[in-house]
Amino acid sequence: MGVIDDFDNLSKDAQEYLKRRVDGVKMDVIEELSVMMGNAFASLLLFLILFTAFLFILVAAVAALSQLVGFVIAMVIAGILLLVVAFVVYSLRVRIFTDGIVRHLCRLMSVRKEAGHGE
Repeated sequence: MGVIDDFDNLSKDAQEYLKRRVDGVKMDVIEELSVMMGNAFASLLLFLILFTAFLFILVAAVAALSQLVGFVIAMVIAGILLLVVAFVVYSLRVRIFTDGIVRHLCRLMSVRKEAGHGE
């Protein structure tokens, strides 16, 4: 009966090892997701602050420009400027947003493989 007990112990140890590995992977994923979400929140906050500053500068520019060309023309120029900025951001959306996420996920996978988690 010693061999059967050894196999039972080995089976229990293997199950415990697998459970700990799964828990470790879960903790790694939670850590990386929290870092990614924190970075996304910080980026969103920075974007909102910069956008608010841009709008204040735009309002001041419209007020100053309206003295020279009139209020309606100044508003049209501001609208065109906003359209240009929107077009530039839309054109660079892959480079700004998608590439950063892809690089982060690739770095995450390479770090996990180097640490022996990807086996």
